[in-house]
Amino acid sequence: MPSDVENHGHAIWTPFGNAAKTTGRTHGVEAVLRQNVVNSEYYRKLCRSATGTVDGEGMDFMSLVDEIYELVDHVEPWMSGNARGASTGFCILFRFCEKELSDKEIWHLLRHGDSPYIRAIGFLYVRYVKNGRELLRWCEEFFDDAEKFSPSPGGKEVTMGTYVRDLLLEQHYFETIFPRIPEVARREMVQRIKDLGYSDRGLGCGGQGGTRRNDSSNGRPQSVKHSLSMQVGRKAHGGGDGGGDRPRDDRDRHRDRRDDRDGRPRGRDDARYRDRSRSRDRDRRRSRSRERDSYKPYRRDDKYDKYDKYDRRY
Repeated sequence: MPSDVENHGHAIWTPFGNAAKTTGRTHGVEAVLRQNVVNSEYYRKLCRSATGTVDGEGMDFMSLVDEIYELVDHVEPWMSGNARGASTGFCILFRFCEKELSDKEIWHLLRHGDSPYIRAIGFLYVRYVKNGRELLRWCEEFFDDAEKFSPSPGGKEVTMGTYVRDLLLEQHYFETIFPRIPEVARREMVQRIKDLGYSDRGLGCGGQGGTRRNDSSNGRPQSVKHSLSMQVGRKAHGGGDGGGDRPRDDRDRHRDRRDDRDGRPRGRDDARYRDRSRSRDRDRRRSRSRERDSYKPYRRDDKYDKYDKYDRRY
């Protein structure tokens, strides 16, 4: 069922209320995103028991699945448009992580027939929670799944198989980052994907292509994640206006622009340029000195010399 307060069928969040009680584990979810999840009013609703206490067991597994069916229309980590806060799907995903689903419940999500978003959140759960060496066991049978859906609101449609492979091949997912897969397991997984005839390169954004880490073209305020990170006292991952290290490509691009403005090279030839500049400055100083030495005061020698006697009195 939708939240008590609705906006066209979607829950309205109070992003920074009292945080819901958690187990204390991160489940591999990035700090800024996790803080926004547990502080949201919607997540508190998911944790609320029948007696109304927030620290109770909250909704059971099947009730959470019904929430996905009723409310979730994309699987990005952040709310779309001008809204600010963690998305409905990731609030439910984190609640699944806190409940520690059984293998039977995970397979129920992955093979669900009613909504592709239920399946997508199941695959996200596997990517966050399961060990890197177990990912192929959970995901390989779905590499050729032809069901289509859009990971973003109003975005490009991809097959479920493309989406699953992209989760395994990419470290970044829209504006967040996945837990690192051990290198040995990652190589084995990539090789297995190649052996099955698929590309070993991820497309990004759940198979849609591109990246959202430094992109503000998705209709939301630029770097919503960074603006939220300032309120919870965290530094967000990646670039954007809210802080963090500027990516190396951006630094190179800004340096090139500075070089164009100055009209002089940077880096290896910088020392030679400074030497030439000092030499030119020295020549200018010498030229000015010679001009001062050769200067002779102007002496009026015309019919107005008779007025000099008046000038001398002053």
